[in-house]
Amino acid sequence: MQSRVGYLIIGFLLLCLSGYIFFDAIWAHSTVPLVTSHVFAVSVLLLSYSYLHPQFKKKDERMKIIREKGMHYSFLVLMLYFIIFVVLLSANIVSLTAIAVVQILISLTIITVALCMVILSKIY
Repeated sequence: MQSRVGYLIIGFLLLCLSGYIFFDAIWAHSTVPLVTSHVFAVSVLLLSYSYLHPQFKKKDERMKIIREKGMHYSFLVLMLYFIIFVVLLSANIVSLTAIAVVQILISLTIITVALCMVILSKIY
C-alpha cells in the first residue's frame, strides 16, 4: 500500500471491527475471542503507518535512527512483558493456556513496535 489515506482507512475499519467483536462478546455475556487482540494490534499498526508514511518515504538518517531505537526500546518493553507474564503465571494470579499467552504477546509486540516508532518520531 502506497498511500497514507489507505493505511488510515483500513486501520480505522479494523479498529471498528475489533470494537464490534469486543462489544458483541460483552453483550452476549461470553469471553472475548483472542482474535480481537490481533485485529486491534493490526489496526494500531496501520494507523501508526498512516502517521509515519511521509517520514518513512524519505529513508534518511533520521528514519534509520527511529527504526533502530524503536526496535531497541520495543525489545526492552517486550522483556518487561515476559517478566510480568512469568510472575502472573507462576503466582497463579492468572490462568491462561500457552497459546493464549503467545497470542497476547504477539499482539503486544505489534502494538509496542508501532507505538515506539510513533513516539520516537515525535522526539527526533
